[in-house]
Amino acid sequence: MKILLMCAAGMSTSLLVTKMEECAKQRGIGDIVIDAEPVEDLDKYVAKYDVFLLGPQVRYKEEWVKKIIEGKGKKYANIPPQVYGLVDGEKTLDLALNLLK
Repeated sequence: MKILLMCAAGMSTSLLVTKMEECAKQRGIGDIVIDAEPVEDLDKYVAKYDVFLLGPQVRYKEEWVKKIIEGKGKKYANIPPQVYGLVDGEKTLDLALNLLK
C-alpha cells in the first residue's frame, strides 16, 4: 500500500510520516510506503499512490483534490487538525487503512 500525505510544502508532514512508519512497523505491516508531498504536485503523484491524506493547512484545496483523486477512482480523507497537531501516527495510519476497507 502506498499512502501520500499532502501538505503545503512537505516539510512539517514529514514528522507525521515518520510516526506512521513506526506504527506500521510495530503492527507488522511491511508492505507500506508513506510519503509527504506538496498538494500542488498532486497531478504528478496521483497515479503512484493508493490513498491520499490532506493536511489541515491545505484543506482549502479539497474540491480540487477531490476532483483529481476521485477522477482516478481513488480515495482521500482529511487529517483532523487535532490528530495532525499531536503528530498522532497511529490515528493517521488508521485513517488511511480505513479508506481501503
